Amino acid sequence: MRVKRGVIAASALVLSLSLAPRALADPTAEDRAAADVLFREGRALIKQGRYALGCSKLVASQKLDPMAGTLLALADCYELNGETASAWATFNDAEAMARKAGDPRRSKEAARRADLLEPQLSRLVIEVAPEARIEGLEVRRNTKLLDAALFGSAIPVDPGEHTIEAAAPGKKAWSAKVLIEPEAGQSTVRVPRLENAPAPEAATAHAPERLARAHAATSAAPAASSWSAQKTVGLVLGGVSLAGLAVGTVFGVDTLLKVGEARSQHGCTDDDPPRCDAEGIKLHQAANTTANISNVAFAAGGAALIAGLVVFLTAPSSEAAPKAALELRLQPAVGVGTAGMSLRGSF
Repeated sequence: MRVKRGVIAASALVLSLSLAPRALADPTAEDRAAADVLFREGRALIKQGRYALGCSKLVASQKLDPMAGTLLALADCYELNGETASAWATFNDAEAMARKAGDPRRSKEAARRADLLEPQLSRLVIEVAPEARIEGLEVRRNTKLLDAALFGSAIPVDPGEHTIEAAAPGKKAWSAKVLIEPEAGQSTVRVPRLENAPAPEAATAHAPERLARAHAATSAAPAASSWSAQKTVGLVLGGVSLAGLAVGTVFGVDTLLKVGEARSQHGCTDDDPPRCDAEGIKLHQAANTTANISNVAFAAGGAALIAGLVVFLTAPSSEAAPKAALELRLQPAVGVGTAGMSLRGSF
């Protein structure tokens, strides 16, 4: 087979080199010069066994300067590369071009080569059942759209893997791969009835409803924030009241202790001002200060407790629990002749 192919290739190349009328195209002198260079490079690559690259050179040469001789060389290159369907079609093109150009020798040779190659062709049948031929159906082979007239016909194809795809509006896409062997024969691919594509996402159909819910949630956000803040304020005031009552209790106990010490250890009387020694007087003065702090703390704590209960209980109800981080610091403010309390907090 190698010897036969070599003889065929040599004869085709020799025949293509002889002078012959050019095709009806009107290439420029530069085009013809470039085509000649590409043709010679393509022949050299074919002799080296680099058929794919050699064929591409001949294709480029034919585009620049269409000639029957170039088509003969290209068809021979395709056959050597195992692309039997491409070779057969190109031999037929060469025969038609040579006959039209009045070149009987090339026309006869191209027809002979096509006849020799035809029994070796691999063929592919793409069947599409009548029920599968729906409106908008597109069937492709290797991404190329097929005319519906080709459905069911035995099409000559080059050996190798072929991808068959089918698609239609509103249907699931379908695809299959078929391996064509490099020998005479016929393979069949059946395109099934396409399944319905899933309906658009339910979210799309109910978009207005979902938008309405989202808008309602957004509109409700300020109100939720408002009553949450109100409850938070109520909790803060409750914390203030507890702190005030605790401070008032501590300073109240301390006041009683100081007064008791002044009486028992320094002989202070209940007169106003009391009569006792210097140390007893100092204890009485300190007791007055702590008493004032205790009174202020009790008063502030009581007021805060009442206000906190009112604010908390009047807040609107909600499932969401407010989150608040509270920090309270209750500090006594003591000076000469003065007493008080300061409250600092953050939330």
